[in-house]
This record gives sequence, structure tokens and C-alpha cells, in this order.
Amino acid sequence: MKREIKVGFFFAIALFILATIIFIVGDFSTLFRGEGYPLYADFETAAGLEKKTLVKMAGVKVGLVKEIRLKGFRAEALFDIDKGVGIYKDSTAMLASLGLLGEKYIEIIPGEGPEICQPGDTIKSFTPVSIEQMGSLLMSVGKDISEVGKALKEMLGGEEPKMNFQQILQNLSVLTKDLKELTQENKGTLSAGIQSSTQAIQKFDRSVEDIANNLDELIIVMKSMLEENRGNIADSTEKLKVLIEEAEAALKQLNGALGKVNRGEGTLGKLIQDPELYDRAEKTLGEVEKATQRASTVRAQAGLHFDYYEKSELFKGALSFALWPTSDTYLLGQIVRNPWEERFTYSLLGGIRLGAFSPRAGILESELGIGLDLYAWQDRLRFSLDTYDFNRDSRPRFRFSTSFYATKFFYILFGLDDFSVSDNRELFFGLGVGI
Repeated sequence: MKREIKVGFFFAIALFILATIIFIVGDFSTLFRGEGYPLYADFETAAGLEKKTLVKMAGVKVGLVKEIRLKGFRAEALFDIDKGVGIYKDSTAMLASLGLLGEKYIEIIPGEGPEICQPGDTIKSFTPVSIEQMGSLLMSVGKDISEVGKALKEMLGGEEPKMNFQQILQNLSVLTKDLKELTQENKGTLSAGIQSSTQAIQKFDRSVEDIANNLDELIIVMKSMLEENRGNIADSTEKLKVLIEEAEAALKQLNGALGKVNRGEGTLGKLIQDPELYDRAEKTLGEVEKATQRASTVRAQAGLHFDYYEKSELFKGALSFALWPTSDTYLLGQIVRNPWEERFTYSLLGGIRLGAFSPRAGILESELGIGLDLYAWQDRLRFSLDTYDFNRDSRPRFRFSTSFYATKFFYILFGLDDFSVSDNRELFFGLGVGI
């Protein structure tokens, strides 16, 4: 055999042995590291985690994953931590990755101490949302959006509903432009009105508090008076019996007098028996009856509804009262809980019904505001646009909602709140009941 062939054969064997060692061992540093101490951590899933995976703390390698096994319905990982590395007992092990699609590793988030883990201890763990879980969540959200789109498509399936909806959007665009011009022209007046309304609400709150304090004082005074006059009450009861007996005697005399009146005796009897006087009384009663009928046309309504804001994950509730003096004018009052500021706000609006449209204006959630309602499908479908808080730094707050009345006293709604500011724009939906 030639010398060149021998040398080539020797180098081929050496390269094969070196490649085998690299493939089997992988990281030569594991051959020369000393024996560490064991720690355990439980994870909901160990997807992507393998033996000899790096364990890091503050980005520095402090050990390796020695073993992964199933414990119940969770994955238990055994870490081999380097000697001389102390880990607090309240530290947290998190499954992390290098970049979006990089290899997995264990990141230990240090605790505050002061106790140090002993060999064989178990530390807390945290499993972040994986790419697969994010994909499933996005698919679920996409399915919900698709169902909403189908519902809107069915609602606006015909040509006439499409034209009506386009006309509504054009009207809303014109209304928004007019509102913006109105706000710019009357910014000073609106600011003064809002300030006056705020002061009035503060005075009302103080008045309610004063009334409550006065009622407490009155109750205390009444209790003390009852204690002081307990004996006088018994005397008053005896006097009351005497007054009742005298009243019975007076009633007997009154019955006798009424008998004379019925017989037409005396001046009062003649007046009652006079036909002309009877006609006048009948006419007066007719006028009173008409006034009573007008008063009976006044309608009152009350309702309660809750809205869920998907982005903030908060519930917003409102208690409403409506008074209709006539069939086309109304006064609306609300007590609204603001979940972002954890306080109650107040609304007081006056409105009028003009065919399918119903404009309204007044105080909306403790701010000066206006709104417009559009009724369709025999008043079972209502589109509402509200704008208020004109003194806000960015721009006024706009809210659009659609309500569907399944029955006369139950409805569901969805809408978009503060849609003029992209950072605050939020989708909400809810339901309401009324009486």
C-alpha cells in the first residue's frame, strides 16, 4: 500500500472519530464541569425542552437540565446547578427561548431571599404563552370576528338596507363635522357650562350629605323626646279617648244636619237642590276629568344594563329612568358606574322623537354632551351616536352602539367607544332589561 493512501486512511479515521465525539458529546464543556447540586421545577408543558438544555440566571449559564419526566399531569424538570451558585427559594424558573424561533432554555428569575435553596428543593415555575397557543387564540378571535361579520352581512343583505346604512354613515359624517364646528365655535361657552355643571353636582353631593346628617340628628332628638315623655304619652292616650267620644257625638249631630240638607231644609239644602248649581258642578267635574286624562298620558320607564369592554376586561353598569310627558318628548336620567376611575357619574338628557330620529342633549356621564338615536324595524333596532367631554385635551369622546330588542323589555347591544382616538378605541357589548 502506498504511503499517501495510508496517510489518507489514517486522517479519515481520525475525522470520523472526532465527528462521532462531537455528535455524541455536543458541548465539550460538560465533560470538564464539576458535579453540581439538584433542583426541581414543575411546568404545565415541557414542549421544546431537552436534556442538557442550558439553565441561566441574569443571562449567565448556571447549570444544565439533567432529566425531564412526567409527574401527574405536569412535567417535572431536574436541574444540575453549578457549585457556588446560590439561588433564593422564592426564585422562579421560566421556559424561555433565544429570539422568536430560537432554541429553548431555562431562565431563573432571582427572588428577594433571604433563604437559599438546598439540594433537592423545588422552586416555582412559570410557563409563558407559546407560539402555538397564540395561534389558537388568534384563530378563536378570528372565528368570533367572522361570526360577527356574517351577522352584519345577513342584517345588511338586501340593497335597501345597504343604501339605508350608507345614508346613515353619510348623515353621521355630516353630524360629526357639524359637531366639530359647533364645538370649536362654542368652546368657551361649553367649558363654562361644564364647569357650572360640575359645581352644581358638587353642591348636590354636599346637600345630600347635609340632609343625611340632619336626619341622623333628628332621629336622635326624637328618641330622646320619646324617652323623656314616656309618661306624658299615657296621659295623651286618655285625652285621645275623650276626644273620640266627643267626635262620635259631633258625628251624630252632623248626620242630623245632613238629613235636613237632603230634605232641602235650610240655606245649604236649598243650594244643593238648585238645578243651576248642579249644572255648574257637573261642568267643573268635566274639566277636572279632562285634566286628569292629560296627566294619565305621562309614561315612566326604568332600566338596567351592563356593558363588557373587551380590551379593558371591565364591566360598566348603568341604572336609567325615563319620563315621557308627551308621546314625543322625554327626559332621561342615568346613574353610571365608571369602572376605570371606580366612581359614579350622572346623566340628565332631554330629547324629542322626530319620526325615526331622536336627538337629545344635556349632561352625559357628568359632562356636557349630545346624542342621536335612529330607530328601525318597528323600533326593535336602534343605532345610537353619543359625543361628550368636549373639554378633553385630545378631542371629544365619541361612542357608537347598536341595540336589538328581542322583547319589549330585553335587549342586547354592541358598539365602539371613543373611536376617534386610536389608543382609546375599544369594542364593547352587553345586555339590558327594562320595565
